[in-house]
Amino acid sequence: MQTIIGPRQGSAPRSLVQRQPVAAFLVLGVGSALLLMTLAILVDRGLLPGKSVPELFGLEMERAAAGLSILALFPAAVVVTALEGGRPAVRELLTRMLRWRVPAGWWLFALLALPTSTVLTAVLFGDSAHLPGWRVLGGELLGLAIGFFLINIWEETTWAGFFQTHLERRHSFFVAAALTGLPFTAVHMPLQIINGEVASPLDLAVAFTLLFLVTVVVRSLFGMVLRGAANSILLVAVMHIMFNRSANSDGIVADILQGGENRQTAVLLATALLAIVLGVIARRKLSRSYRQELDEAER
Repeated sequence: MQTIIGPRQGSAPRSLVQRQPVAAFLVLGVGSALLLMTLAILVDRGLLPGKSVPELFGLEMERAAAGLSILALFPAAVVVTALEGGRPAVRELLTRMLRWRVPAGWWLFALLALPTSTVLTAVLFGDSAHLPGWRVLGGELLGLAIGFFLINIWEETTWAGFFQTHLERRHSFFVAAALTGLPFTAVHMPLQIINGEVASPLDLAVAFTLLFLVTVVVRSLFGMVLRGAANSILLVAVMHIMFNRSANSDGIVADILQGGENRQTAVLLATALLAIVLGVIARRKLSRSYRQELDEAER
């Protein structure tokens, strides 16, 4: 007897997910992530026990909460993918997650474009650049590896590989990026509450708006990398970790600029400039028809 493994019809949950995979993910993944991170906030405020638990693993509460969000989002993306398309769809998602054979130019872009352009922009604004020592560079490589393997590869499999890809099948490229930015921003808000950047509902509204505007640009840039690098989620995850290490106070750009005052402004300008330039160069690949070409190439 021949067994065909693939998307099956019949059960009400499966049929519902197949009709509305994005909505199913929002409920299952984003809902679970926000619930877990709300519990982390309550623990951090002392309203629930366990505030010292993250310290046992050498983590701050903010990083522990970020990890909890990944534990909700990535499995939800895989479950919805399995319910929607069966094992072939899951295999496709995981294959894209590990796809490293892409043109060398995209590897160079993902690794170097943001930190290089951020440093150059900051220097133009008056900051000084210094080559870090080998010890600092070694620590940076360790930070890159930890961030990539613990957070970014799973995060971008969720957002670029599953969520934004699904939206691109129904909407224009930039609309899909903006719509992806809404839940992406939402799951980052609890982190700002934990680290003390948000202290009131007004602070929350302002923080959400500002982060969303930045996220639309960032997700557009990441989506362009996804399109250009043969649908590789791996390259988007590399681009994401390089964005983080360019923007964070403990990243490679901060090490190079050594306390420069213009780093945050520089990384935002550099990201916007790269998105504009890449959007012009790769504009043919931003069409819905090209998304269909990429989807067909996976089959």
